[in-house]
Amino acid sequence: MLNWDDLKFFLAVCRSGSIRAAAVKLEVNHSTVSRRINGFEQSLGQRLFERTGNGYVRTKLADEIFTEASYLEERLNTVERKIIGKNEELSGDIRITLPDLLGVGLLMSGFALFCKKYPKIEVEIIDSIKELNLANREADVAFRIVKKPPEYLIGRKLAVLHRACYISKNLAPKFNEPGWLEKQNWIGWTDKLRRPIGVIAKEYPRFISKHKIANSQLQTEACKQELGIAILPCFKGDTDPDLIRIPPYISEGKYDLWILSHQDMRKNNKVQTFVRFMTEFVATKKDLIEGKNFTAPKDNLM
Repeated sequence: MLNWDDLKFFLAVCRSGSIRAAAVKLEVNHSTVSRRINGFEQSLGQRLFERTGNGYVRTKLADEIFTEASYLEERLNTVERKIIGKNEELSGDIRITLPDLLGVGLLMSGFALFCKKYPKIEVEIIDSIKELNLANREADVAFRIVKKPPEYLIGRKLAVLHRACYISKNLAPKFNEPGWLEKQNWIGWTDKLRRPIGVIAKEYPRFISKHKIANSQLQTEACKQELGIAILPCFKGDTDPDLIRIPPYISEGKYDLWILSHQDMRKNNKVQTFVRFMTEFVATKKDLIEGKNFTAPKDNLM
């Protein structure tokens, strides 16, 4: 008889392509994963993976088992979600996923207020820009910056995330030097995203791009250290005393901020209480998120 734990380890290796990556995902030692896979193969009397220099490659038998095991996993997760979804207790854990940028300076204070109001609930905060699978309960609630969330999730659009161009406040006196600003540079992200695109980017066609920093927190710090001009969310740039917007001070609504959960969590009192609380909290920050708290200086220099 098949053991579900064997299938769980099997699926993790199939999806990650290696023992070590599967171990990280399952939060166990890699030797445990290797032992379970070897034992599973021995119980079947056939190999499920070809061990290659590029990782574990599924055999034809493994492909067949993967399809059926994935379906079984989905059904078990559905049963688990439905049971949890009927839970009316305001206690236990809530797993929350969000990019670190949203946590720092925007949502973390809301999480703290929620935990003070509901002390029996503990939050697990997962910093990730990857879309964790809410169907598999990798998280209970997700804060995502998207235009259109997946149809299998339910939630609310909280605000339109505006962004603007910022530079170190130490460089503000330079604005009075003719032609100085036009000679400045963007802080790039990656090879493919060296130059920004969009409405605000078109305001500064002469800016070159220098450096590559693919992290919003590090971009912010680099901007403070005068490495160039960064395009940052208004809630980040407008509240940082070491940064200022550059003329003509406009902002651009680029993406929407959503709070999402799986539809099977619709009747889960704990999750829905958290969703309602954070929806109300973010509503108090909406003007900041959408760049409406900023007042341009009267002496616009551009």
